[in-house]
Amino acid sequence: MATITLKINGQEVQVEEGATILDAAKKAGVYIPTLCYHPYLPLEEACRICVVEDVRRGWSTLVAACVFPARQGMVIETDSEKVQESRKTILELLLSDHPNACMTCQATGACELQDLAYRHRVKPDAYPGERHKHPVDSDPNPYLHIDMNKCVLCRRCIRACHDVQGADIWTKVGRGFEQRISTAFELPLQDAGCEFCGHCADFCPVDAIGFRAGRYEVRAWELQKGATICLQCPMGCGAVYDTHKGKVVTVHGDFEAPANTGALCKVGRFNYNFVNTPNRLRTAFLRNGSGEPQPAAVDAALDAAAAKLAEVVEKHGAAAVGIVAGGMLTNEEYYLLQKLARGALKTNNVDNLGGPWQLPLYEGLSSSVGWGAMTNPLDDIASAKSLLVLGSNTLEKHAIAALRARKAVRDGAVMIVAHPDRVALTKNAEKHLAIQPGSESSLLCGFLKVIVSEKLYDAAFVERHTQEFDKLERSLEKIGLKDVAERTGLSEEEIRDAARLYASKRPAFLIYGADMAREPANESLYRMGAALQMLLGSLGVPGGGFAALGVSGNAQGAADFGAWPKYLPGYRSVAQAAARKTVSTLWGVDVPAEAGLNWLQMVEAAEKGNLKALYLVGVDPFELGLSERSVETALAKLELLIVQDCAQTRAADAAHVVLPGAAFMEKEGTAVNCERRVQKLTPVMAPPGEARPDFDLIQGLLRRLNAGLAPADRAQAFDEAVQLMKELGGLRYAAVGKKGPCWPIAEDGSGTDRLPLPEDKPSLKFFAARL
Repeated sequence: MATITLKINGQEVQVEEGATILDAAKKAGVYIPTLCYHPYLPLEEACRICVVEDVRRGWSTLVAACVFPARQGMVIETDSEKVQESRKTILELLLSDHPNACMTCQATGACELQDLAYRHRVKPDAYPGERHKHPVDSDPNPYLHIDMNKCVLCRRCIRACHDVQGADIWTKVGRGFEQRISTAFELPLQDAGCEFCGHCADFCPVDAIGFRAGRYEVRAWELQKGATICLQCPMGCGAVYDTHKGKVVTVHGDFEAPANTGALCKVGRFNYNFVNTPNRLRTAFLRNGSGEPQPAAVDAALDAAAAKLAEVVEKHGAAAVGIVAGGMLTNEEYYLLQKLARGALKTNNVDNLGGPWQLPLYEGLSSSVGWGAMTNPLDDIASAKSLLVLGSNTLEKHAIAALRARKAVRDGAVMIVAHPDRVALTKNAEKHLAIQPGSESSLLCGFLKVIVSEKLYDAAFVERHTQEFDKLERSLEKIGLKDVAERTGLSEEEIRDAARLYASKRPAFLIYGADMAREPANESLYRMGAALQMLLGSLGVPGGGFAALGVSGNAQGAADFGAWPKYLPGYRSVAQAAARKTVSTLWGVDVPAEAGLNWLQMVEAAEKGNLKALYLVGVDPFELGLSERSVETALAKLELLIVQDCAQTRAADAAHVVLPGAAFMEKEGTAVNCERRVQKLTPVMAPPGEARPDFDLIQGLLRRLNAGLAPADRAQAFDEAVQLMKELGGLRYAAVGKKGPCWPIAEDGSGTDRLPLPEDKPSLKFFAARL
């Protein structure tokens, strides 16, 4: 791109054509104050605090640096008398209708207006007159505190609501002195359709819209900030935590994180009571001779747990032991757990919360496209021209994917949402297909039928990059749209119209979110989803791909690092002797060949009395939608129940050994999000009392059962696991950051954003469609 040269305060600076004066000033290291401007929001000349003097021959004018484009030969002064006078006047006018209550304002110490007033030595009473008297905190919502008396009409909240969340709840109403920020028809937020993402509060510079949490309890300068990766869903968002005295106060989006660039969902922003709860586990517990739980030293509890595990294996065999992990562990913890199961206890009964949903995802996609995960980065969704959204309530379960889809629609894409209910994303959709629950696979089959029979597919792409298209064609000949219509609850015409619409604009993006509230899909769904994208030439290209999304935070990492019953780390099948030999050689012990149980099967086996010992890490089976009676029966029949968690749970109430673990924001380690991005977690605070990160507790058990298997630390565990994982190439623990690469990773550490399409041979494979 062409460059231009201008002078700022006598200093020459070169910028690309199209840059603003503010961009040029930043490059030159020159400070220009701003208020309405935010680097992650569209430009809007609302406050004019950023005025600078554009000096021309014999005259000059004031322009807003945040929006005014830099031009060749410009001469800009940022601190002239005219500029300073203008800025001071603007600030005085803002303060003339702003509460002079900094002593008790929650924003004090973090208020952008306060900082500007201090810097420019502005008095609050320069322009006395009428002030607004809006009601304070009149909205009954549980998350946001509203005081529009503080509002400076920067409209950041409106832009955040529209351009980040896509909810369009905030707007400006009234004119002149009566102009204010409100919802449509001044409805309460809940009634207006607010999604409570919190972006408006995150972007507000003055606490006109702020968070309820911590209000009148802690001041801004008392907070400690720390950034890490949120593990509450598969998006892998970067989050900045404000903490105080061992508790989370507020959570903000991390603008430097590639997965979310500052956006957060309601869960990531507001769901942290599991950390702040008074029910945090601060010490270990052991049952005494009378069966009552008693506090114990952590090392004593580990001694007892290890001894009892060895006893159960000796008495009943390795198949009588099972390990189940939650969805918010690190890669190193998952690796250590499966190593404990396979290397020390000699069982493949190890699984993670998302395992039953992640398994068909992996097997379906790996057999079709060559790798068993999302084919593109999340940002690619925003570049799509058509979108088909299936499965979960995407905005609730996989929010960043939903926000990227909304961005695509704002840029002209068409979106079809297929869901039994009119979920939030349907308001942005061209079509809502109210399908029968669980009929997504049948709908995909119908789309394939229409696109193939009407020859709407990309024949050149199919010829160049795919194989076995004839198998798909033959299978579709046996399937009628009438059968698809009966299974989905749609009419044949609805299916045809939707398929034609989806195929009409390319690249196309398919989003399927798994949901724990439903049965896991089979691999056929993922194969047909991949087939649909192949037909449309929408794999391996920006804006074209398949977002296959799991159910739990680090489900991808758990699968990659082998914490499930069917595959060893690096997707090596436990059924293959060569795979077992590779792992056994690395570990120095034999790996069991017998197939293991997933966590659903383990609960069933315990209920039948076949499973005698269960080690639960970060998971409570009472919270998984299972029959309460079945869970109670299963746990009661166990000879040994070890519960390791950060807070007291119902399962912990029944446990023989309770180990106090840490929450994910208290841990160091790595995780892999849905787009295959390997990222580093950094603890933002320490766990309470004697609680320890799960890695330390698992490592303690492993050392007691087979010390030779225990790695020295997280780095050694990660680097050891990588030797079994071709997907991670030459990546090492020390090189992982919060902007980590997407696997597959080359030996030089560079990642692969999207599915590659080799030109020398077809790499994509069709399978027979199944209704």
